[in-house]
Amino acid sequence: MAEMATLDIFGSLRQAIEHQRAGRLREAEALYRQVLQADPNQPTALNLLGVLARQAGRTDAAVDLLRRAVTAASDYADAHYNLGNALRDHGDRRGAIASYDRALALRPEMAGWHNNRGVTLLDDGDAAAAEQAFQRAVELQPGYADAFNNLGNALQKQNRLGDAIAAYRQAVAVQPQFAGALANLGGALIKNGETAAALAPLDALLAREKQHVRAVAYKVIALRELSRHDEADYFENNALLIDVARPVAPPGFPDMATFNAQLIADIRGHPTLIETWDPNQRAARGGAVAQALLSHKTPAIAALETLVRGAIDAFAARLPDDANHPFLCKKPRRYALNVWANILTEEGHQASHIHNLGWLSGVYYPWIPPVIRADDPEHAGWLEFGFPGYDLPCRFTPRLHQIKPEIGMAVCFPSYFWHRTIPFRGAPERISVAFDLHVLD
Repeated sequence: MAEMATLDIFGSLRQAIEHQRAGRLREAEALYRQVLQADPNQPTALNLLGVLARQAGRTDAAVDLLRRAVTAASDYADAHYNLGNALRDHGDRRGAIASYDRALALRPEMAGWHNNRGVTLLDDGDAAAAEQAFQRAVELQPGYADAFNNLGNALQKQNRLGDAIAAYRQAVAVQPQFAGALANLGGALIKNGETAAALAPLDALLAREKQHVRAVAYKVIALRELSRHDEADYFENNALLIDVARPVAPPGFPDMATFNAQLIADIRGHPTLIETWDPNQRAARGGAVAQALLSHKTPAIAALETLVRGAIDAFAARLPDDANHPFLCKKPRRYALNVWANILTEEGHQASHIHNLGWLSGVYYPWIPPVIRADDPEHAGWLEFGFPGYDLPCRFTPRLHQIKPEIGMAVCFPSYFWHRTIPFRGAPERISVAFDLHVLD
């Protein structure tokens, strides 16, 4: 009977794996759970159910299942690797690196595992160790474009621009349409003073992806540096492409003051609000962020979404059509919104950045402290467009456009526009709601 039970378990596992490979995830999960009812410590079922949990965004469950898998089978390399991925999702980079190390001690020939370990090391600030991991990945797999691109990122972090450019060129040689490598190559060439050469990879990328945010943003810098300002102004037409709106109170609220007060209370109480986050991954410096505002829709947050959509739709309706322009060539018919809130404390600010995944981005201000004034010569707390970020040089006089924020103001602009918040002092906080529009069709 025990032998038959073992055969049934392995037969169920084979069937579950077939379901998983075919994308029938619900059927796969049901079979893995049946196996675990028969044998709660079955390592393959724990590992693959953990992978399913991670794919579904259930990070806590994934970590628990994968820890159980490596406890049940300490030499299970795949489970150690998958646990590393789940721990990285969970924000535990040190734990992830330790899991990758255990996986690679068992299977050192896995190029992809070295690459993921390198990405995690780079996120953790150890660019030199990340470089070694990426070098090992490309030694094992010489045509590994993603690892060459990541190697370029690690070398850039060490200010070795010439070596980084060579790595990006290797990535593009292997995969000529690799958008990330083309954009990275363009940016590295600008940093290295090879601005004219930077236009070639950027234009190659824009020929295929006209709305690629980083490529447009980098091209504007290159054109400005080459004194080709008329061409840069075509992309960076502030008068046409920056919109300032002052919406009226949404339905259900007697006035904007009542709406803003409730919205601020809902931001402070939002379940995604965190006071610490990775400054390498976000532009905000100093304060707190509610990362996914629309995931918990109170009446005020639902009204905010309506307000933002109204401002976006009114702006888009006024924009002209231009088939050659990266922003105007494809105005969306349907779109999704990603909305988050920033609470900046004293000396807090937004470093200059772009929004890589958007078509249009914007900000709404439910609260601005009185210290942010129109007569301030330093423009502390103002929104500023036109100064490059991401450690890119500004070897030209930027065409700055500054807006003094006001309570109840909404500002919309192309996602490729460089923008920042000038640091402010003498106030406890400044609250803003940022949003990105993602084109559906």
